[in-house]
Amino acid sequence: MVNIINKKSLFILSMMACSTSYAASFDCNKASSDVEKMICSDHKLSRLDDYLSQNYKIAMGPDMPEESKSKIIKSQIDWINRRNACTDIQCVEKMYSKQMDYLWNECFDHISGKIEYIKFSEAIDKIKRELDSQEYNKTHKKPEEVITEISNKNAVKVYQLGFNKRQLESTLFLDGFGSYFEYHTLRECLSLIYELPDLTSLEMINYKGYAGFKIKTTGRPSSGFIFREENGEIYLNGLVSGDKVIEATTEYDMREFARILLSYTNYVLDNNNVRD
Repeated sequence: MVNIINKKSLFILSMMACSTSYAASFDCNKASSDVEKMICSDHKLSRLDDYLSQNYKIAMGPDMPEESKSKIIKSQIDWINRRNACTDIQCVEKMYSKQMDYLWNECFDHISGKIEYIKFSEAIDKIKRELDSQEYNKTHKKPEEVITEISNKNAVKVYQLGFNKRQLESTLFLDGFGSYFEYHTLRECLSLIYELPDLTSLEMINYKGYAGFKIKTTGRPSSGFIFREENGEIYLNGLVSGDKVIEATTEYDMREFARILLSYTNYVLDNNNVRD
């Protein structure tokens, strides 16, 4: 964690006349005061401390007049003393707000062009997005994590469908606007299909030498897919619609069949809190 000025005030005062930059950090592992511990244990305060440290370095940069730097150093010493007198998070946050606004006002007239100064309101927005992202990552998993969990859960049922091991472990290739891309293995796709809501049956089928599978859900006609095998790879090649099998004859057919298959598997992933 980063903090502003961690050395004794007397040392700062003795160096003010010749100092052109000053900023120090405190190690959270060595935090001793209640306020330091409070900052280290609270994400918002810790990040505000980071941003204030960044702003302070800008204020101590070469574009700032020495007179302004001396004024800012004195302000910083006073600010630390007042911040360290706080007894709750709200007080500490308010102190960061005041000092960040103060530094902005001091820097505004002296630093031209693009600078990396972060105003308090901007810092709060950034921190909120960080916290939202952290919460999202706690409740959502990576796609591969969900697929692995579901594959393990449905492993026995998938193997009982009757596909051979080579087929199940082969990667399914789908057409994506003229070029094929690797999706998941057939085993993983079937495992996801088993998680469809209102699924009543999933069975292996054979059609003109092609292997495939048929899906039945409550209140809907049967659907499914067939694929062709080529050099140890499998390619989506047809669509099951009720009692009919529609073979792909154009690139549009292959893309449309791929879209339908993805709608099934992505529905399952989206309903298992997969990260975007």
